[in-house]
Amino acid sequence: MNFRFILSVSMGLLALNATELQSQHTCGTDVYYHEHSQQNPQWKGQENQFNQDWISKGQVVESRAAIYTIPVVFHVIHTNGPENISREQILDQLRVLNEDFNKKNANISNLRSAFTSRAADCQIEFQLAKVDPSGNCTDGINRIYSSAGVETSMSSEPVKQLAYWDKTKYLNIWVVTSIAASGGGTGTVLGYAVFPWMTNRDGVVVRHDRVGSIGTAANTDGGRTLTHEVGHWLGLYHTFQDGCTGGDLCDDTPPVNGTFTNASCPANGNSCNNDSPDLPDMWENFMDYSDGKCMSAFTTNQRSRMHYFLGQSPRKSLVASSNLVATGVVNSNVAPKGLFSANKRVVCAGEEVQFYDLSCKGGPSVWSWTLAGSSSPNSSVQNPKVVYQTPGTYKVSLTVQNNYGSNSYSQDAYITVLKANGDTYPHYENDFEAADPFAAGDFAHSSPAGSQFAYQSSVGFSGSHSVKAPIVTNTGVGKVYSFITPSFDFTALSGQSPRLTFYVSYAQPSADVSDILRVYISTDCGGSFEQILERSGSALAYTGAGYATNFVPTDSKQWKLSGIPSLNSLGFGSVKNAMFRIDVVSAGGNPVYIDNINCSPWYASTESLSQQDFEIIPNPSAGEFTVHFDAAQWGSQVELIVWNAQGQVCQKINATHWEMERGYFQLDRNQFSHTGVYFAELKSPSQSARQPFVLIP
Repeated sequence: MNFRFILSVSMGLLALNATELQSQHTCGTDVYYHEHSQQNPQWKGQENQFNQDWISKGQVVESRAAIYTIPVVFHVIHTNGPENISREQILDQLRVLNEDFNKKNANISNLRSAFTSRAADCQIEFQLAKVDPSGNCTDGINRIYSSAGVETSMSSEPVKQLAYWDKTKYLNIWVVTSIAASGGGTGTVLGYAVFPWMTNRDGVVVRHDRVGSIGTAANTDGGRTLTHEVGHWLGLYHTFQDGCTGGDLCDDTPPVNGTFTNASCPANGNSCNNDSPDLPDMWENFMDYSDGKCMSAFTTNQRSRMHYFLGQSPRKSLVASSNLVATGVVNSNVAPKGLFSANKRVVCAGEEVQFYDLSCKGGPSVWSWTLAGSSSPNSSVQNPKVVYQTPGTYKVSLTVQNNYGSNSYSQDAYITVLKANGDTYPHYENDFEAADPFAAGDFAHSSPAGSQFAYQSSVGFSGSHSVKAPIVTNTGVGKVYSFITPSFDFTALSGQSPRLTFYVSYAQPSADVSDILRVYISTDCGGSFEQILERSGSALAYTGAGYATNFVPTDSKQWKLSGIPSLNSLGFGSVKNAMFRIDVVSAGGNPVYIDNINCSPWYASTESLSQQDFEIIPNPSAGEFTVHFDAAQWGSQVELIVWNAQGQVCQKINATHWEMERGYFQLDRNQFSHTGVYFAELKSPSQSARQPFVLIP
């Protein structure tokens, strides 16, 4: 629908009322424009000039022999979490964009008959850039580890300071975890875009769970958040702009009364009756606020408006034929420049790896891969899939060739293959008393220098050592401190459910500051991680904690048992290779201390009972062992479970021997198949503990 007055265009962008700002909203573009135009008042004049020119052209719908092609770069801002979305998920989003803008989307068949003649093939294509601003080959996916975190604000836009490519050559798309609403709003912002007449850092910001339709994508969206935001980037307004008395400058889009009028895609909804002819609301339009799976069309006038802006600066230069060559979207008559990537660089033995040819500038016609250590050491296909069976690190090389020449690219130690089974059996606890776990190689930092856990030699739960995310009150907001544990093999637990437990010491500085602890698990040798635990604020703090600044624990009562009490319940109880990643996200609150990390069928620090409560004599021994325990401490329902070093249960015995208040079990060497290390686990209905013992020749 057209606007009644030109000047109402800019006022329409202020139309989100206080109630809407405080509730759900999917697109932040209007609010973003309102906030930033306060510092850039000239934008409104530029907007009005564009719109006057657009109206004077009469919304002409031109016929084109060729489509507009737009080079795209995805800046994936991550901290190694699920927000570091896969190449496949990004390619799926490109598919959605290209289908939606070219009327090839499957659900176009659901468009109601009143609008079928208005639906448009917009003749706009999006391709990942193949040459970056420095002239190097790229796959159009720019992954940025952000020690400042993965949340962004529409006000300060920190992610745009991390990565930005020339707006006259590329459509910048930033992928983040969450977007903080501006203007005092508290709703969920899924994405926002910069209009063509704005001169700040140009592009689109979108949450990772709204990219595409696979991977981390929400199943209700179908990738339409980005279709909607790119529509704004190309100059389109919302169909509900200024309600029934306003409009979006497109005569073939019926007016819509309000922001969320069509959120549920009402079959016969008609919120405005002042259009002629009076048509129902077109909630199928990509520029409305409806469920992503309902959206299916742009109109012919919307296509014309987008084409108009593609003929204006700064959009005009993106689609110029010279820029398509410069960004690698179109190949030149030159020799190719080689580059490759893989879907995984760290894999388990026996796992498949997909390689991608990323060569640029000149299109290759011949590929020659050298994939040492793989199932196909030499390959001539463009994007080979291979399997690595033997642990180690392997070099990868690619030579590409066409009629104009050849070029080679290689990387040493590009693929790391780890053992298919974990290195550690699930009878593990590290209380950090023996050594710094990072220096000793037990744990590995997975965050960069400047945001890493530190070893503590004067603070601990069961001793005087621990590890700490060194957050300082009022500083370091958004930093992520992260480390990875050893890998574990749970296959020999014989039905016992493993746990991952540990002790945490933390206190909030105030009620409104909540640092976050998250735990992730990987079952593919660190190739990917899935979140399985989150604690923050009072749920992370120790029981009875008061507010404190720059907190340091001074008592064992200031520690709290945390973790996963049953990995079986999450479906991970019998995996053969599990490793865990622990992240702490700073809110500028207090340090987070961790001690006694335990992976076993029992809880952390249950072995801390005194020797008078549970002991094995003699140890080591070449003959008999006596397992003593305190009957007053353990009660009468006591069971002894003996494990070997491979995590297999050797024996289960109920207590039958009592002497005064002491109970005991008798073991002799005939009960063991070989010498070596064993574990005795003592269990009662209320507690468990374990002790190692050694059978010697």
